[in-house]
Amino acid sequence: MYMRGAMYKGLIEDAHKEGIQEIVVAAIIHNEGGQVLLIHDLQDVKPLYIFPEAKLKEEESLSQALQRAVTGKTNMGIKEVNGYLGHYDEGRKRYYHFVVEVNDPYAVEENKSIAYAWLDIQEAVGYPIKDAVREILDLYNKTV
Repeated sequence: MYMRGAMYKGLIEDAHKEGIQEIVVAAIIHNEGGQVLLIHDLQDVKPLYIFPEAKLKEEESLSQALQRAVTGKTNMGIKEVNGYLGHYDEGRKRYYHFVVEVNDPYAVEENKSIAYAWLDIQEAVGYPIKDAVREILDLYNKTV
């Protein structure tokens, strides 16, 4: 996986300076048809769809957490991180969003822990998602 490290080096430090105590990385994955992947964690009582995400662990880089988010949730590998899209905060938790390209977008599998959907941006906005995720989707739509 390739991630332009210098561009993202200050994100963790900036978050901590701003009082953020927990960092979550999320992957915006698209397929050749331009659809984005949303997943629903079946263990979560809220029926919300999200991007594949993972909490940043102590001494872990953003790229390591991002790879863990994608592989752990979807069984896909990251080919390249195309860019940092933006973030939002929920209390002292910050969600960083990265646009990623995966090796095989159709390797994702439903299992006992997730359900998934490949959706056009307009479809995704109509899914049960948080307003903050909807705003990230709108931002992503302006960049493609």
